[in-house]
Amino acid sequence: MKTLMIVCAGGATSSLMAQNVVKSATSEGMDAVLLFPDDVKYKDSFREKYSERDLVVVMGPVGAITAGKFRDYKEQVDAVLVAPQVKYMYKTVEEVLGELSIPCANIDSLDFGRMRGDKILTQGLALMDAKNSK
Repeated sequence: MKTLMIVCAGGATSSLMAQNVVKSATSEGMDAVLLFPDDVKYKDSFREKYSERDLVVVMGPVGAITAGKFRDYKEQVDAVLVAPQVKYMYKTVEEVLGELSIPCANIDSLDFGRMRGDKILTQGLALMDAKNSK
């Protein structure tokens, strides 16, 4: 199971993008599901419910990524993609996630604006693969 988190300002546009990522993953033959941050918070029940899935996509607000709050998710999330509207917060996100050894990247604004779930899926999988190859 791989878990990708997509964050934006309030969670609305990341929800739309995450839905498109799940659709793209499904069309590629992956067993994928969309969840909210609270669904992932409790690692034991999360792993029990979703361990058979190929991909779990979590959407939420960028505010969820602070040192104190994100520690609840650190073992469940493999990578984080940051939406263009909160690109200005990327350095903060990168610092917090860097301390937890979770890779992150900005989402291309054109791909996000066009809701290209296929491109974002590819980006997220590459980020997780790069983490696992280290």
